[in-house]
Amino acid sequence: MSRVWSSLRSFLSACRRRLFARETLLCALALMPGSLVVMLNLPVLWRDYDGLGQITAPPGHLIILAQPPLYPFLSRLPILFVSALSGLAHPHSLDVNLNRPVLLNNLGLVLLVIAQHLALLFTLALLVVSCSCRAFVRCAIIIVLLCHPILFVIAQFVSSEALATILAIAVIVIAVHLASKKELTRNGLIALGLCLYANLMTRHNALVYFAIAPLVFLFGTIVFFPDRRKRRLHFGKFLITSAVGALALIAGQLTVLSLCLVFHEPYRFVIGRSLIYRFDLIDRMPTEEKAVYLRKLQTSASDPITKEAIPAVLEAKGYWGDSMRVIKDLIQRHGQRLGGNKLDARADHYLNEICQLYYQVPPPVLLADIRDAIVHSLSRTTPSEIIQFFYQDAENSLALYRSRPDFRKKTAHLASCSAEAESRIQRAKETWWLRGFDPIPCGITFGIILALAIVLRSLGRFEGKALRLVFALGVVDALMIVGTLSLSPYIPRYVLPSCVINAGALAILLGGLDNLFLPGCFRRKDPHNSTPRRGVEQPGSSSGS
Repeated sequence: MSRVWSSLRSFLSACRRRLFARETLLCALALMPGSLVVMLNLPVLWRDYDGLGQITAPPGHLIILAQPPLYPFLSRLPILFVSALSGLAHPHSLDVNLNRPVLLNNLGLVLLVIAQHLALLFTLALLVVSCSCRAFVRCAIIIVLLCHPILFVIAQFVSSEALATILAIAVIVIAVHLASKKELTRNGLIALGLCLYANLMTRHNALVYFAIAPLVFLFGTIVFFPDRRKRRLHFGKFLITSAVGALALIAGQLTVLSLCLVFHEPYRFVIGRSLIYRFDLIDRMPTEEKAVYLRKLQTSASDPITKEAIPAVLEAKGYWGDSMRVIKDLIQRHGQRLGGNKLDARADHYLNEICQLYYQVPPPVLLADIRDAIVHSLSRTTPSEIIQFFYQDAENSLALYRSRPDFRKKTAHLASCSAEAESRIQRAKETWWLRGFDPIPCGITFGIILALAIVLRSLGRFEGKALRLVFALGVVDALMIVGTLSLSPYIPRYVLPSCVINAGALAILLGGLDNLFLPGCFRRKDPHNSTPRRGVEQPGSSSGS
């Protein structure tokens, strides 16, 4: 136990030194205009059902199973803190009950958004410092990051996507750090494990970020295959980083299981709540073909409730909640006396079974929709389109909260849900920088970054380690897009991780400018290689392949 505590103290001390180093603070200050412009021009932004549910819903299937629990837990801390301060003056109002919805307040929401912006600034500053050692190159990276307004706008949202963006950047920072070292460090592996765990506890699709560090070393293993010593070194790093990811995954699952036990929520998979959105595609089929396909699905189902639920769910349409209500009615009609959490769990079981049958025998219209969504996201979706989608979503959220009595009761007193807030969002949609100005699709942007990295590498002006990092980010980007859009219909916000990955890849690419003048951060931290850079005498150094 003493060794564990000693390791933890060493890790925390290293984090504190890195976070509050002079160079990190200067970079954070240089990036601050992006956050200030957003905070001064925009109210706290909301994201429909999910954002409100994440910060107010009591622990249950919504914020343990459907939404991972980390952001719902962290986001309500400023709200509860302000409530506690006001409760000191009115002790009768200070009554914290985990099983009751959180009562929102304006100051708590402002503190939440400030905390998100500070976390973003320091994470971006660490990215800048990790990628380059030269002041003017760091300035170039800062300017490029400031040209990504989506990074700052997303931090203004009450949504797990704000924290997911910050944590995705943190994973890239840690991957850069690990790739730049000759040997894996204990503190680096601890940081990787904690960051992967936090990612998994924030967004389900963040599971793909587990592949970044292992891929870097797997590519190194392939590149150095003829060199036995280097091959074994990289393969060992691949195995270690993969094991760290596996431990983070196990820890995440144990956390969810523990929360389900504590709050008496039956543990189950709820993936059907996402998959069901494409079930309506059956209606696009010709009438005869549709009838044949539905009979085929019903024949494949072994449970009579599933057979009956297939056409009923298709008829219900709309949000997954409507499908769940239809299935619950069928369960009760069939004489199963269930209620509360057990009824929800049983409905999820049937919803998952319907979606499993649907995806096992996919109609051509489903495959075409998945293909079109993936192609569109890679070749046509621009950062400007994504940022405009988020603004529209924030605006629609205010109308949604006013339209429903239960939501109106929670939000009517908030400045962020007022008419003035709505007008500020409308102005931001037309304001330069805030509205976004990047017309190049995200997939094409990454292709350009990768091509430049390959050209620079062929000229001997880009580190092999950095190139492997860019390749790893490209693979993860593709996995994220394919995985997400195979399970859910296309909407622009699903391409947000591509914007984050592009920003990280650009920072790594610009960090390679160090090699145009002096050995860069990657080279400086690995003085044991032996192949000279092309055109420059560097005895005892190597750029890697």
